[in-house]
Amino acid sequence: MDFFEAQEYARKRTKYLVLLFALAVLAISISIYFVVIGSEFYFFSSKASKEQGFALWQADRLLYAFLGVGLIVAGCSFSKIAALKSGGGAVARSAGGRPVNSATSDPDERKLLNIVEEMSIASGVPMPEVYVLEEEGINGFAAGFQPADAAIAITRGCIRSLNRDELQGVVAHEFSHILNGDMRMNIRLCGVLFGILAIAVAGRVVLGFTSDAAFYSSSRRRRSSDNNSGGGIIIAVMLISFAIMAIGYIGVVFGRLIQSAISRQREFLADAAAVQFTRNPESIGGALKKIGGSSMRGRIQNPHAEELAHCFFANALKSNFGGAFATHPPLQERIQAIEPNWDGKFVVPEYKPKQQEAKPPKIPRRNDEFIQQIGTLGAATVLYAGRVHKELSTQIEQINSNDELAGAALLALQIVASPETDDPAQLLIVRKATLPKIHDQVRVWIPQLRALSLNHRFALLELALPKAVGMDADKLTVLKHCMREIAEQDDEINLEELAILRVAKNYADARLKPSQRPRAASAQQLQGPVQLILSALVHSSSLDDSQKEAAFLAGARKCNRFLLRQPELLSAETLDFDRLGQALDILAHLPGPQKKVILEGALETVLADGKIDHEELSLIRILTASMDLPMPPLELS
Repeated sequence: MDFFEAQEYARKRTKYLVLLFALAVLAISISIYFVVIGSEFYFFSSKASKEQGFALWQADRLLYAFLGVGLIVAGCSFSKIAALKSGGGAVARSAGGRPVNSATSDPDERKLLNIVEEMSIASGVPMPEVYVLEEEGINGFAAGFQPADAAIAITRGCIRSLNRDELQGVVAHEFSHILNGDMRMNIRLCGVLFGILAIAVAGRVVLGFTSDAAFYSSSRRRRSSDNNSGGGIIIAVMLISFAIMAIGYIGVVFGRLIQSAISRQREFLADAAAVQFTRNPESIGGALKKIGGSSMRGRIQNPHAEELAHCFFANALKSNFGGAFATHPPLQERIQAIEPNWDGKFVVPEYKPKQQEAKPPKIPRRNDEFIQQIGTLGAATVLYAGRVHKELSTQIEQINSNDELAGAALLALQIVASPETDDPAQLLIVRKATLPKIHDQVRVWIPQLRALSLNHRFALLELALPKAVGMDADKLTVLKHCMREIAEQDDEINLEELAILRVAKNYADARLKPSQRPRAASAQQLQGPVQLILSALVHSSSLDDSQKEAAFLAGARKCNRFLLRQPELLSAETLDFDRLGQALDILAHLPGPQKKVILEGALETVLADGKIDHEELSLIRILTASMDLPMPPLELS
């Protein structure tokens, strides 16, 4: 299953969840309908009405039941999802997570940060926020609505009990959830369960009020000797409330079963992905064995653990009813799926560091090999990311020291991306933008960044973005405008400039603005953007004019479903920043399968001459970043 298939599968599971949600609301509504009409008949009907019989079908009552239940459940579900939409950090904080300072001197937290930074470089996604849960159990989770607002939370017990390889296996497992679109599904599942639980809570609240009223009413009757003051009505309402509460909790039980079924299947896939990423079954297998050997296992004490149980790496709650409600498969099954010859013995947690030689990943030579790289973490890529992280340790330390240094790094990256950089003119833009302190820091950054490869610069971009958006809103706005002015300072179109500008803007907007999903473009609206992107790729290559036309047509044939008219190679003069930006905006919001077709067309254009150089490889990676497709760094052999 490649990245696009995994994303599509996640979307289908979301539709499945909507269906289950609707069925749950239907079942609860019908149950409450029978409670209401039954109670009305037995408690509130006259003797004559009772003699006439019981009308099972009452359309108006059924409609009221549907409307009431639907409003309560849907309202509570959407409010919960909206609350969690603020990003993975909000979810991590709700579980008691403490953000890890990027400049931390704690060796455990430093180790965790280094591993997450390496995974971010290897996967091609922005660095997620990192949190530590002060829990003894060995566990962790990833949360967020999209990669740009993701957060990874790891327990203190996990960091201290596992060696570096095993901790890397856990983080790789969580990155699999980020890449495969599981996080959005998990947040929606939290909302659905919260909405169903609201029915039970509503019944419990009404029951509490009526219990108090019954106590007050009985006291009055004892004082007044009046036995007909409404006590029967209160008892009836109490019974109805109790029945509604019971129905709500039954709905919660079935909701937990749904939660368990969906979560278990995805955990097996994430375990397998972690083995693929690290190429070391002992990493994830060792972590699972130590969970089994730990007295606390993966248990989380925080009261919010129940609603987030399906998000965790391992069972966060004590299993009851023979594990029927467990959100994860049994540890034995997970370990045996990874290590078929496992002897069945768990391991008492202890630290055993292990080193591996880092080798750069090989470049794919075929279109389908490139596609397989999207949204995956190969073992070679992870090891290479570790090497890159070590080589960039000085720059990463500077970025982590404060927000303004990270912002200065972004401006310097934008300047260095220009093919013929005029440093004084571009530095003047920074000075005029009322960023005098940042101006001095940019001057320091430029020579450092010039000495780096594009892969290294892109890695720094992904690590600097989360820190830079911590600047106050006014400075962040000035920074974005300044980056655009720098990119437009010369007259040449450079896709690296555009990519840095767009990725920075998209990431900042994802953090500072509510999530929005524009309507996807139709096939008729894709002719222009597809032609524009393929033309930009062709003109950025070193091909001669005749080869450019052939390369363009090769890519166009792959994308022919979107080209309703004869495709035309656009001239280089027509390719400006605004047009390219608009085209990438349209492509970024397409469904995964359509993005895949367009990426295949772009790859066909690049590979038309049977070879690929470093510049062409870099352009493809920049295109994937602009389309929100995580592409790991690749090097030529």
